[in-house]
Amino acid sequence: MTATTWELQAAAHVAARDARIPAELQLPQSQAAQAQNRVVDVPLDSLLTPREQGITTSNCSTILKKVASQEWSAVEVAKAFSARAIAAHQLTNCLTEVFIEEARAAELDEILKRTGKTVGPLHGLPISLKDQLDIKGQPMTMGYVGWIGRVSAENAVLVDILKEQGAILFVRTNVPQALMLAETINNVFGTTLNPYNRLLTCGGSSGGEGALLAMRGSPLGVGSDLGGSIRVPAAFQGLYGLRPSYHRIPYAGATNSMLGQEVIPSVLGPMSSTLDGLKIFFKAVVDARPWSRDAQALRLPWQEEAYQLAEHGRGKRLCFGMMLDDGLVKPEPPLRRALLETKAALEAQGHKVIDYQPLKTAEGLALVQAIFNSDGGCDVRAQLALSGEPQIGWMLKKNAEPLNTYDYWRLAHTRELYVQEQLRAWEATAQLTGTGRPIDAILAPPSSCLPPAHGTPQYIYYTSFASLCDYTSSVIPTGTFDATLDVQEPAHDFRCEADRLAWENYSPQLFEGVPIGVQIIGRKNEEEAVLRRVRFSLLRLIDRLLI
Repeated sequence: MTATTWELQAAAHVAARDARIPAELQLPQSQAAQAQNRVVDVPLDSLLTPREQGITTSNCSTILKKVASQEWSAVEVAKAFSARAIAAHQLTNCLTEVFIEEARAAELDEILKRTGKTVGPLHGLPISLKDQLDIKGQPMTMGYVGWIGRVSAENAVLVDILKEQGAILFVRTNVPQALMLAETINNVFGTTLNPYNRLLTCGGSSGGEGALLAMRGSPLGVGSDLGGSIRVPAAFQGLYGLRPSYHRIPYAGATNSMLGQEVIPSVLGPMSSTLDGLKIFFKAVVDARPWSRDAQALRLPWQEEAYQLAEHGRGKRLCFGMMLDDGLVKPEPPLRRALLETKAALEAQGHKVIDYQPLKTAEGLALVQAIFNSDGGCDVRAQLALSGEPQIGWMLKKNAEPLNTYDYWRLAHTRELYVQEQLRAWEATAQLTGTGRPIDAILAPPSSCLPPAHGTPQYIYYTSFASLCDYTSSVIPTGTFDATLDVQEPAHDFRCEADRLAWENYSPQLFEGVPIGVQIIGRKNEEEAVLRRVRFSLLRLIDRLLI
């Protein structure tokens, strides 16, 4: 079959990208070709020295401390992560661009040596970016063939802030077409694979970040989240991820599909293989006064009192609501186990966990789908028409009609009423907690499923519920799939087609060693409190489960 024009364009773009990757930073082709389905722990002795392997397996705090003390140089840290990122790409297809800033790393080392001071709280820390954050002078396609040849004229505001705080930006990561899939696939770069099992999806839309971070090719990455795009890849690959509330992290200058859709805005947030990365990123960004550069960014610097759980009894005795099932699609056995084990661990430490059922799940899901399809797919189709490439996937309806202005207003108002109902339900839990407060957070599955095989549609409401209500939410890993404990349950009375498909698609034979985790949902603009709950109320408890 003769290749089409758009296929030739995509192939040429990828070939040009590959030619820019330094050969000395790549795994031997023989090793990459012989890799098995599980590559997350593939040996890298042929590529990295023991010292470099120590660097790339360190958490963000350690990297920052050792660079600041000049035990490690920013140059060697950048080189080590660049090599590991390229190896991750060879095994999972996670990168879209490689632009190793060796000159910037050397400059940071020189400034530190000359002044004895770091330039900021991110001095010398490599940070990877999802392929929607513009960097001046760098190409960016966001997965559209029609955007090949596009070069960013300016930095996104967040890029400027990260660079000023001392970060070294070095790679961008793959995304799904239009950023509107829970699987990372597009017609330019192809499919990104899950390093725990390359037969499984890495999730989306921040799936390239997820695969890279799981392979330790970056200590800290920036993703975006509309309906779960940070949290799902984080859950599928054993990572920590934070979905902030609308406009807490500056979005100005970043690119997206459906710009102007503000009923459920997309947000930017951190992803990391270690918990400390979330706080380090968040505090550095909000303390850089992003509201002075992004008109929509909230004027809200780091809130230390919120981090100390001032409104939550200072963390002495917390009460969590547990969403074991949203009433529409039953989560797979390992995700239910993760919640029940977390509940037991919390209760053993004197905290309380009560059942929590969200109101009107079916109505909420319908709202999310209507909002995401409110333009009838006009924006995405316009971008696809630039090259003639076909639409991929199942998230956007192919024959939808755009809403008129009045109907869009009604949709936005319906969402407002729905969020008000959810707020009243949360407040009403004060009668059940025994603390005098409403529940301090919700524990929920990060998805209805573990990472499915490529091309499998996924149910999105366990994460898009928080997006719809603008609840701050985080995902943390709690362990791995256990074939003995996580057996398929008997068929139940299926509540909808998605519930039936979720049961039928459960594939325990594919899940050996695959991570499981939980989602922690706080209230709007409770980023500091959510980070604190994760760190002190959950992490040490969940660590007990892993001993």
